Amino acid sequence: MISYEQAKNLVMEQAKILGKEEVTLAKALGRVAAEDLKSKIPVPPFRNSAVDGYAVRSEDTVGQEGPVKLELAAEQPAGEYFEKKLRRGQAVKVMTGAPVPAGADSVVPVEEAEQKNGLILIRREFKPLENVRQAGEDVKKGQTIISRGTLLRAPHLGLLAACGVSRLMVFRQPRVVILITGNELCRPGQKLQPGKIYDSNSTILQALLKTSGARLLAIKQVRDNLKALTAAIGSAANRADIIITSGGVSVGDYDLVKEAAIRVGAEQVFWKVAQKPAKPLAFYQLKKGRRPAWIFGLPGNPGAVMISFEEYVRPFIKKVSGRQDFWPREVEAALAEPFRKKRGRLNFVRVRLIQVDGAWQARLLPQQESGIISSLTEADGLALIPAEADFLPEGTKVKVHLVEW
Repeated sequence: MISYEQAKNLVMEQAKILGKEEVTLAKALGRVAAEDLKSKIPVPPFRNSAVDGYAVRSEDTVGQEGPVKLELAAEQPAGEYFEKKLRRGQAVKVMTGAPVPAGADSVVPVEEAEQKNGLILIRREFKPLENVRQAGEDVKKGQTIISRGTLLRAPHLGLLAACGVSRLMVFRQPRVVILITGNELCRPGQKLQPGKIYDSNSTILQALLKTSGARLLAIKQVRDNLKALTAAIGSAANRADIIITSGGVSVGDYDLVKEAAIRVGAEQVFWKVAQKPAKPLAFYQLKKGRRPAWIFGLPGNPGAVMISFEEYVRPFIKKVSGRQDFWPREVEAALAEPFRKKRGRLNFVRVRLIQVDGAWQARLLPQQESGIISSLTEADGLALIPAEADFLPEGTKVKVHLVEW
């Protein structure tokens, strides 16, 4: 049995970026940029009006008694261009985003002007560049707009679109197959037979994968049969980068995942971690005569599934997807109550985080057993109680990993 620190480091040592692919901007949300991107144009590409109003020469508004009267030379909506140069005593009506004509250096908002008989009446002085957005004010030509390793969100895509980018290189998403073991499982919606329980792990893992950046190829329920399980793992390995199994990694008569993995040529990286829950966590690599694939053998209890996914599978997926921020986000918090446990295993304790006097406080949730799902719905994070500890008094500072489920 190895420590939590050893296990997570062994997992991340195996995590190598899978490759690159080109996608359209419409399909880039949630992907990771595989290269630096520079803008080929300034944004905005020309001087434009920040308001609906009248483009003027600011000097024409200075030093006159009473309203300034300017000739309305033309109207220029957004998307059109006034090709002449604005002369002294003239104004051009412009809409927000429209180019500011040559010769003009300021824009008078419509609410601060009056249009009457072909003239524009202005009642105050306007300074140069007032209500004018300069070319390149947002982005300079040649400026790096996206850096390699950036997780692409809506603002990034908007910026790329504004710079005229329609396609870009991103890191490939890992392909995942989920195998759920357990003869006792019944699909939700079916009639529950004696001795059966509803399968929640399929739903849990599908939901977790949707938020992880991975691509789910298939999810399959496999009976506790060595031949069937070996065939399922072998088939999954032919098309998936990651295989996630649920159940079958402990020491019972029907815990067959470890043997099935070895039969298809997988090499065990580790099995059993000094942690609670998810002690029987298993991790394998498959690489004989094929591209590499990895097997995460998760325990069968839903609490252990969710916690081991957050601590091991999600960081692995992030790293092979090109993310640089792959470790769980972490805060320090004071325990709101004492905690007692046996020495020897690191405990992941479900907590709710509350700010008290500007500092985080971790309140322990009831029902911490690995088979309990209800308390997971209320958890903000997992407090890491060190393996060597047996009692932590109230107020003890601990690390808390923020969950992403």
